[in-house]
Amino acid sequence: MLNREQLLHLFGFLLNRKLLVIATLLLSVQMFSHGDLSERILLKTVEIIENPNNYELYYERGFLYQQHVDYTEALADYHKSKSLGNTDKILQYRIAEVHYLNEDYNDAIINIGKYIERDSIDVKAKKLEAQIFFELNEYEKSLESYRFVMQHMVDIRPEDILEYATIILAENNTNYKSAIDAIEFGMQELGANTLSLQLKKLEYLKKSSQVEKALKQYNYFILQYKRKEFWYYKKAKYLIEINRKKEANLTLKLATSSIAELATRFKNMPSIIKLKEQIKSLESTTNN
Repeated sequence: MLNREQLLHLFGFLLNRKLLVIATLLLSVQMFSHGDLSERILLKTVEIIENPNNYELYYERGFLYQQHVDYTEALADYHKSKSLGNTDKILQYRIAEVHYLNEDYNDAIINIGKYIERDSIDVKAKKLEAQIFFELNEYEKSLESYRFVMQHMVDIRPEDILEYATIILAENNTNYKSAIDAIEFGMQELGANTLSLQLKKLEYLKKSSQVEKALKQYNYFILQYKRKEFWYYKKAKYLIEINRKKEANLTLKLATSSIAELATRFKNMPSIIKLKEQIKSLESTTNN
């Protein structure tokens, strides 16, 4: 397969537009196997050959390279675009983003800092800054940046809330109260039944030894979902972990009863057969 430099050399000889189109079609056989991005990169290269001083084309190809996970090529095009006069702030953001994606965190924080100097209230940039600080183990700075994100982000997603909670605990690994508060805030914004947040809340309640609240959280899942048998079993396991075997035994009986109420086609599923074996094994533990 021809590399980029060989392609550019070949294109240099193809001055006639018709021949250039033919060459593009021929080269597509070996390059388009990478998908639509490879095709678009190749076509953008053709445009650059015809307009070598157009900084927008270099930026556009750089972004295509970034999407293609060719970070070295992306940075080369971004810097070329900048050298040709591109002063758009988005270019500075992309340079920082590529350094972050390439795990060059020191270069990333320098470049996102330059962007924020121009736009200090850009939520996307503050989020990237928080992520970079996190990778640099500067958790206090990361948390400060992410607080800004939480206060100003319009379209919050569950993963944003989970990331925020992770940073809270990275900054202070005992601060489960603030982490749970963040999860609760997320559920207010996104809906009380957001599964990923409810699961994380359960995890944090258990890790912070808030036993009664954790049991209440298990009850939430039992009441919320039709397939209760699995949640009864999970709750029973937790009860054994905290040495409440009598309650665990009762919960296992509820799991067995829940299975008995299932339609035959469900009872014969491998997952249910395995669960019944797990219940028996756990019951033997509670009775010893």
